[in-house]
Amino acid sequence: MFPQKQQYDLIIVGAGLSGLSAAVSARQNGLETLVLEKGRSIGGDGNYVEGAMGVDSYLQKETGVKIDKTKLLQEELAYSHYEANAPHMEQFIDASGETIDWLHELGVAFLKVGPQGDSWPTIHTFTGGGHAAVQTLYQKATDLGAEFAMSVSAQQVLMAAGHVTGLSIMNEATGQSSEVKSKHVLLATGGYVDNPELVKKHTTMSDRLMTVSDGKSTGDGMQLAWKVGAQHYQMGAIQYGGGAIYDKIQPPFVHMASQIAAAATQEAILWVNERGERFVNEDVNDNMCHAGNAILTQSKVFSIFDQAAVDHLVNVGLYKEVGNSPISPDKFDGLQSELDQDLKQHAKYLVKADTIEELAAKVNLPKLGETIAQYQKLVAAGSDTDFGKQTKYLTGVSTGSFYAVELGVGMACALGGLRVDGHNEVLNNYGYPVPGLYAAGNDAAGMLVGDTYAVTLPGSTAGYAAFSGRNAVLHVVGEH
Repeated sequence: MFPQKQQYDLIIVGAGLSGLSAAVSARQNGLETLVLEKGRSIGGDGNYVEGAMGVDSYLQKETGVKIDKTKLLQEELAYSHYEANAPHMEQFIDASGETIDWLHELGVAFLKVGPQGDSWPTIHTFTGGGHAAVQTLYQKATDLGAEFAMSVSAQQVLMAAGHVTGLSIMNEATGQSSEVKSKHVLLATGGYVDNPELVKKHTTMSDRLMTVSDGKSTGDGMQLAWKVGAQHYQMGAIQYGGGAIYDKIQPPFVHMASQIAAAATQEAILWVNERGERFVNEDVNDNMCHAGNAILTQSKVFSIFDQAAVDHLVNVGLYKEVGNSPISPDKFDGLQSELDQDLKQHAKYLVKADTIEELAAKVNLPKLGETIAQYQKLVAAGSDTDFGKQTKYLTGVSTGSFYAVELGVGMACALGGLRVDGHNEVLNNYGYPVPGLYAAGNDAAGMLVGDTYAVTLPGSTAGYAAFSGRNAVLHVVGEH
């Protein structure tokens, strides 16, 4: 339904984590606030995040976690090859702990704080996941009086004398159009990971990338801003989720909780390419974006493991903690039943054979036998002289049955598209603000990255969503 009023102090486009954070902050500061959401549900990709980044939060202080902010900033700038905007990154880091504390005070619950894989200990894991966090923020925003217009999309940013005056909007259910007025518009539309054309334009080998999102992050915010003079800025940084089951039939979210996927991608056993050749240290999955990049260097990738590995993962425990999640199970107790079920359903991504030779023939991997023979020598010697995998992760592949799982790369989000200043005001090609136009969350997160999402700073996407939404609001309050 259309908004109840014609004029607002602030219009927020998108009811994801950044938009909801902005809505709560706006109402806390007394702004008449409208949130437009083109879908029928709130939360966006915030429903799928695991936690938020913070430094010097209440939880870190309670648990004795200390981080040198200057060292962290320098390492993250180096990781981005200095493509990240240093002042904006510093501002985000400095405010991140207070942002976590603010979320906590609002009722957002955190389970723990720590690292994720090989990273800084910055991810504050949401109790109940991102879905619980966004529901808490939505309830708080509505309690404070923020208005939500569901199934209503922004079609055009309206301008007069070079300043934002409002939005042209459309009811997605009826196709009816209207206008709503405001001197301040905040774009919080989640980036462009669900826009295949933009992803293909800015990312190599996009045919093997699979979107794990809510389907609504189609680049709306950046395209609205570009039409009123915003700079095209820093695109191509994809938050890869590392390897993922390459299922050409079912959508990727079906496998998000799959133990087959976790075993194939996180246990660092053996990865081979389309010829059956090993091509990387499988322990690369400690950095999920590096793992994604490595997989995309090959035309096809298969994870190979044997029955002994399955039995160990089911009955004994993991060889390696799940590195792309802040929560790792003790065992994959459902792995065998998942394998049996998928094989019964003739899943195209999974192949089982009694011998290595049979597996190689079924999957058409001519070098697989030779590769496994060499790999077994490394396992026996206890030293990976080919690619340098740690000895403790040299898990053999020798006891039938044998399995092959085809891997693609999951995409959680695509960052960037808009350049912003220290107030999250959208900038034009000359580096000056488009007056009254702001961007938050993934629409502006290209400010924090180079060509790869900062996995070494876990929780930064969600942390920046909350920070940037609030940051924009504080400037609006100052202008109001």
